Amino acid sequence: MVWDRQTKMEYEWKPDEQGLQQILQLLKESQSPDTTIQRTVQQKLEQLNQYPDFNNYLIFVLTKLKSEDEPTRSLSGLILKNNVKAHFQNFPNGVTDFIKSECLNNIGDSSPLIRATVDLMLLLVSISLSSVELKL
Repeated sequence: MVWDRQTKMEYEWKPDEQGLQQILQLLKESQSPDTTIQRTVQQKLEQLNQYPDFNNYLIFVLTKLKSEDEPTRSLSGLILKNNVKAHFQNFPNGVTDFIKSECLNNIGDSSPLIRATVDLMLLLVSISLSSVELKL
């Protein structure tokens, strides 16, 4: 399996509390029916993609913040999925390791929605890793 040699290394990452609260606020605002708010949030999320650890925040919300509502956690995973599809080759190794580790640790989440999102992330990361290795 592609992950065997990489998943053995644990990656410790802790979010900045202020940054985490800002991202949670954006995730909640993005669920607004107001399209103006949705566009503003989308622009802010695109700007956050410039920060290497933004994806760590997304996987953290998806897998660690079990006190958050399912739609917010799942949305975090869906944004991460889109980032993996668009930018995986640019992710630092630590980010990739953290995503893999957190997904593997959360396959059995009590929420069917979160389990489905985690399963999708595992599949997509696996495909992305295989694609990167084939290009090498």
